[in-house]
Amino acid sequence: MRHERVTLSEKSCDIVSYLLYNRGSTNHPERERMKRLLYRAIRHELTDRQRDCLTLHYLQRMKVKDIAAQLGLSKSTVSRHITAAERKLRHVAAYYERL
Repeated sequence: MRHERVTLSEKSCDIVSYLLYNRGSTNHPERERMKRLLYRAIRHELTDRQRDCLTLHYLQRMKVKDIAAQLGLSKSTVSRHITAAERKLRHVAAYYERL
C-alpha cells in the first residue's frame, strides 16, 4: 500500500525540534541556531520513512499503532524508525552544541 509523503514545512520542523530539543534555554539566538540546525538535519539526515514516522508521531500526535496501520508497517518497525530519527537528531544537536 502506497501512502502520501508527509510534507514538512519550516514551521513543522521548528515544532519537532522544540519537542526533541527543549533544554529550557532562554538564549534566543542559541535556540534559533539549534532550530535551524535541526531543520536541516530533519530534511537531510533522516530517511524518508524516519521523517514520516517522526512527524506523524510528534506533529499529528499519532500513536505508534496508528502510524503502523497508516503506513502498512509493524509497530516495532515504526518504533525503530522514531527511535533512530530521535537518536540522529540528538547526535547532530550534541555535535553542534560543542562547537
